Amino acid sequence: MSVKILFRCDAAAISEIGSGHLIRSITIAKILIKKYKIQKKEILFLIKTKNKYSLGKKILEKENFNYKTISEKIKNYSLNEYEKIIKYKFKIIIFDRLGNINKSFIKKIKLSDRKIICFDDKSKNRFCTNLSCNPLVFNHNYNKKNHYAGNEYNIIPSKLFSIKKIKNKNIKKIFLSFGGYDQKKIKDKLISFIKKNKSFHFSDMANLNQKKFEKRSHFFKSMIQSDLVICSGGLTMFDSINFNKITIVTSQFKHQIKNILRMKKKGTIIYLKDINKPTINKALIELNDTKKINNLYQNMKKYNKSDKMNIIINKIYKLYAN
Repeated sequence: MSVKILFRCDAAAISEIGSGHLIRSITIAKILIKKYKIQKKEILFLIKTKNKYSLGKKILEKENFNYKTISEKIKNYSLNEYEKIIKYKFKIIIFDRLGNINKSFIKKIKLSDRKIICFDDKSKNRFCTNLSCNPLVFNHNYNKKNHYAGNEYNIIPSKLFSIKKIKNKNIKKIFLSFGGYDQKKIKDKLISFIKKNKSFHFSDMANLNQKKFEKRSHFFKSMIQSDLVICSGGLTMFDSINFNKITIVTSQFKHQIKNILRMKKKGTIIYLKDINKPTINKALIELNDTKKINNLYQNMKKYNKSDKMNIIINKIYKLYAN
């Protein structure tokens, strides 16, 4: 059976890439398989795997998805990338990366009778694609024909798991996660501080010792069993909100700040602006504010009702089916 859907994305120990784009693409693939019975062998990932890009290979092999490699020297949306892509007989190509697609690249793909989808592309040229979705990179929300922007369109891995949500009043177990590339060593700094802080008595801290989760479900089970999540402003922040977890969030990369501030404005998280003693203390003290915590739970419940993920998934399937 020939490949019908080609994903072009990467995971890397590089600022602005990390693992989120690949994780989201895998999530899309899994939902299409589960909801629409698309066969796994119809899906192929095209990724860079050398040097700092080896993370993508590890993730895909763990998830048992087929992949092919492309040189890390090839630039995004270049003629060389087009020539590597077009040799695969796909029906749809999905780009998931912070990029600026150009019109000539889109035109070449469409002239070959293929369909093109973009996630988190910053160029206005994305409106020339068959479908674009900017759930994390946008200046304002919009809903145009086949083009969407807003956090409510986010496709998050936790939606795949039916795990009972637990609401605990006492903070005893902390879950820390800072993605596939913790460039600033935030986790180590937080662990060191929390262990030394005598004002808070946490009985357990999940994921403290760089614990490796063999399956994504194990990751989420550990998260759901925690009383507090401390994470960066990527997909894990939205997963935590989806599970109604009290969440303290800090930014690893510059592009995460806007989404953190949006979630703070919606009253769904506690924002940790800097990793230092005064700001960490301030965030932890907020955990004792009963009114603040109750408001967080109410705001998370309200936000989760606004979820529009299925609009995007259904649009992708229609492009596949037609």
